[in-house]
Formats: sequence, C-alpha cells, structure tokens
Amino acid sequence: MDPATERLVLQPAGLGPGQTCQSIAANPASAPGGAPGNFACQPDNIAFANLVSELAFAMSPNAFHPARTTGFGGFALTAEASYTKINADAFSTATDGTKVQYWHQGTRGPTDPTTGAFQSVNDNPDSILQVYSLKARKGLPLGFEITGALGYLANSSLWMLGADVRWSPFEGFRTGPGGVLPDIAVGGGVRTVMGTDKFSLTTVAMDVELSKPIPIADTFSLTPYLGFQRLYVFGDSTVINSAPNVDPLAQCGYTGPNATTGQPNCTNKLPNGSVNNSDFNNLFIFSKVRTDRNRAIIGTAFRYEMIHVAGQFLFDLTDPTADNQGFLNGTRQWTISLEAGVFF
Repeated sequence: MDPATERLVLQPAGLGPGQTCQSIAANPASAPGGAPGNFACQPDNIAFANLVSELAFAMSPNAFHPARTTGFGGFALTAEASYTKINADAFSTATDGTKVQYWHQGTRGPTDPTTGAFQSVNDNPDSILQVYSLKARKGLPLGFEITGALGYLANSSLWMLGADVRWSPFEGFRTGPGGVLPDIAVGGGVRTVMGTDKFSLTTVAMDVELSKPIPIADTFSLTPYLGFQRLYVFGDSTVINSAPNVDPLAQCGYTGPNATTGQPNCTNKLPNGSVNNSDFNNLFIFSKVRTDRNRAIIGTAFRYEMIHVAGQFLFDLTDPTADNQGFLNGTRQWTISLEAGVFF
C-alpha cells in the first residue's frame, strides 16, 4: 500500500492503439506526427486529492480519550490499534471525464515472485487501513494535558508522528452541583506522515468532547464520551516523474543548462531532427490538497487501578463533498480504535 502517485496520470488524446504517454516517453520517435512533446503525461489532480484525503483520515489525530485528563502529575502510556475504512474500489472523475480507481492506480501492489517487480496496478488494495500507535499522555496543572504519538501504517513503509494538547477546565468536581455535570474538554492535534518521497502530508484537528466517569463498586471506572472534531488536511506533492523508467537526462544527452534561457542543452536528436528532450515534460507536481472533514466521536474508557482499556468509533458526520468543491468521493469513512495501557 505504499503510494505510487506517478500512476495517477491522464493520457493525452490522439495516441495510437496501445500507446500511452509512458510508451511515448520510452520511444519518442513513435509519437504520432513525430511530436512527442504533445503527448506528455498530465497529473490527475482529482484522483490524487481523493487518495491523499482518505489516507489522511486514517493517519490523523483521533481524540481517543475522554474529556477528563490524567490529572496534575498523571502519566499514561498506551498502545493503540485503529482500523479505517477506505473506498478501495471507488472511482474519481477527472476534468476530462476519465474515471480512475485511485487506490488501484495510486498504490503499489504485491511484487512478482519471479522478477521481484511491482505490478503496474494494485489489483487488491486493502479496504481497511491498519494504523498501530504508541501514545504517551502527561497531565499538567490547570486541567491541561499533552500527548505524543508515533504510529505505523501496516503493509506499507509509512509512519506517523504527532502531538496533541487539550484543556479540561472544569474537571475535578466530585461533589455538589459541579459533580453532576459532565467533564468537557477542548483540544487539538497535529500529525505528519513520513516514509514517502511522493508527497508531504500533515493533518490538523480541533475537537470538543463531553464525558462522565461512572464508578463501579468503588474499584472500577467506566467513562463514556462523545465528541466533535474538525479535521484539516494539507497534502503537497513533490516533483513526480510519470515515466520513471526513462531518464530524461540520458535520453536527451544532457550537457548542462543553456546560459541564456536556462533550458537543458541536449545533444541527442530524433529522426525528424528535433531535440530529444520531450521526457522533461513528464515531470509535474500535483495540485495542493486542502480538504476538511467534520467527524463525530463515540467512545468508552474502562479503568481498573493502573490498567486502562478503551474503544472508540470515529466517523464522517457530513458528506465529504460538502466542504470540498465536490471533487472528493462522497462515501463517508469511519475508524474503529482499540487501546490498552497503564496509568501512573
């Protein structure tokens, strides 16, 4: 499931049977009309945005905690497993009407057992993304708490690093009118994804939660909670080579930049006498991804002395297309998370 965004390209019109912009890059002389520069790969920005936004849903702050903090001087160390539904077989529709299965095209599949090469299409992408994380939570004075998180996306080389901060202004009331009211917390978090050179991905979330601990036999504590989260996704493409099997420098016979124009000087020629530099046109950057999601949170935490276990369901509260100019796949996503750890 590693990203392979160089496959998210739009094929230009006018190609011959069986031809692609990648095959033209490998053999420019085969371009219709002898003009390979007219048949360069173009980025499918909508497919890229859908893939990045759905990946971000899985690798983002999930506010997996009740409203009450660990308390002044408290500390918690937990392990978390999160399972996020993605639209593995969904299509995006490009501006030219082309439909692309962005998870099939945009991720690597299994390798060929004989050659070790990756398939050109991921025939069976995971429908559930599995993220496993370690979290450390530290309570601070005045109802504040900070969290550090490190996570890993299974079946990939992607890692996640981030931090959270939240404030529970009214916690601590146990008796009187304040003891009847639920705890409330407001907070936020940030996560950044590592392990790919295809793009940078950062998610920022702001949330509010309500919870109420229920003591059981003066020994156990059960704490149900509800919350709302606003998630912001910032995805930025690096320079993508849509014909990675072709070296544009070697193909053109590169000798350095032109002193006047800055364009590459190439010594290799095509049969029609033109310079063989068309593969430079197959380098591009996808449009920036700036999306947001409204997410609801339902969870329960259980504690016995130092032992803590919890479960949470996080889901799209509104259609993802509503705030994103209609280009995101309309199918809502959800995440189920499980957690276990110790409190000190």
